[in-house]
Amino acid sequence: MPNPRFFYKPLCYILLCCNWGCSSGPHVQPIDTPRNALNTALNEASQSSLIALSECLPEDWWTLFNDEQLNGFVEIALTRNPTLQSARESILSAAYDADRMRSALYPYLLWGGDVSRQKLSETAIIPFGAANAPNATPGGGGIPIPGGIPGIPVYFTQTETELNLTYDFDVWGKNRNTLRAALGEMQAKIADEAFTRLKLGIAVAQVYYNLQIDYQRQQIAKDLVRNRTDYADMIHQLIEYNLENKQAGIAALSDLNDATLALLQIQGDIEINEHQLKAYLAGSFDDSIAPVNVTGKPLPKIPVPCDLPLHLIARRPDIISQLWLIESAGKQIEVAKAGFYPDFNISAFLGFQTIHLHELFFKKSSFFNVDPAFTLPIFDGGRLIANLRSGEVNYDLAILKYNDLVLNATKEVLDGLSTLRNRDQMLRVIRTTVGQQEELYLLSNLRVQHNLNSGIEDLVREHSLLQIRDQEVAALGNTLQAILALIKALGGGFDVCYEEG
Repeated sequence: MPNPRFFYKPLCYILLCCNWGCSSGPHVQPIDTPRNALNTALNEASQSSLIALSECLPEDWWTLFNDEQLNGFVEIALTRNPTLQSARESILSAAYDADRMRSALYPYLLWGGDVSRQKLSETAIIPFGAANAPNATPGGGGIPIPGGIPGIPVYFTQTETELNLTYDFDVWGKNRNTLRAALGEMQAKIADEAFTRLKLGIAVAQVYYNLQIDYQRQQIAKDLVRNRTDYADMIHQLIEYNLENKQAGIAALSDLNDATLALLQIQGDIEINEHQLKAYLAGSFDDSIAPVNVTGKPLPKIPVPCDLPLHLIARRPDIISQLWLIESAGKQIEVAKAGFYPDFNISAFLGFQTIHLHELFFKKSSFFNVDPAFTLPIFDGGRLIANLRSGEVNYDLAILKYNDLVLNATKEVLDGLSTLRNRDQMLRVIRTTVGQQEELYLLSNLRVQHNLNSGIEDLVREHSLLQIRDQEVAALGNTLQAILALIKALGGGFDVCYEEG
């Protein structure tokens, strides 16, 4: 028998080569969150009346707007929308994939059986038949069996049942790491579903408020058309009495055309946004959307976490998803490394086989086999090394994508804070101007009532008031969109944290 030490040195050499082949260079490193920039922007934005420093956004962030119709629309969309339903189905698919990977950690036991009817050749090299039976005649064929035992019959029915067992000893953690990688992908799908839910809710709210703003701008546009119509009529009356020239009449008609075009543009936008909102709701396109006086409602205060740099990572579902993919990619590297080491497994089966059915479960009908085995890759043409290097590249790519997400998330938050602060200031200035124009319009009305102003001057003053009111409604819409953009940048109340496995 060969000396076991004869195999010891070559085996150690092979394992050392495997370890050397598994060694990898430095990986790409994840970047740090730009804390200074975020904290500075937060300090500046905290002066706004629309920012409230707190722990985090609520998960049902849409309730901050105190709009029952919006609440209903968002909840319907989160229930019916096919895109979100598809994201939820992908979670189930990933979970089942993980269950399939988990099964590799356990023995595989299979019970089966069969009944076969067979006929053996009587003229082959080894002829079969009842030659050794007590009444057999010489030359009758069949295999002579000592002791007078009857020969193997030509026709027979064989019954068989057996238990098969296979088990792979996960010595190097390949199966465990494969499972962890699959679980990481499942967690990433969960975060992806949360990000899809956030994007869908934000999209519904954006279209909804675009509609409400357009509803109010449509009424203002109708008033502007009426104002320009009255103004053009007065100018034409003055032209008839030679108190105004034709140039003024042409200018008045041009202003009326501009007001009409603006009204038609708003009405077209309303139709498109209504179709978009109803598509998000995945319901009937015949459903109605009620106008809401958004200018008469206070704007919500947006809860912004005090420790914004930390929450930016923990509350952004797209970043959490990428962290889980990094975790999964890291486990895939471990799986690739385990491919360099020997696999140990065992297979066995135990069963009963007979051509006499009544003797199937007798001890003499039993048979079994036990087969422990191992495999060690010696030469594979570079496949294992390529697999490992591919895993390392995928890991680096996952980190690079994470870095890109962090940079984009930081930019979105910085943009959201500065834009909201700017839109809030603009809205305040425009509302002050609206108050001034309303006062001027009231004074103009009084002068008309006391015959100190003409009707034309009153229409001019009303036109200025309607224009600034349109600007106020548009500025309110911009502020609402800035609020929604900041909510999305903050993660929309996502609260499933990443825990490294």
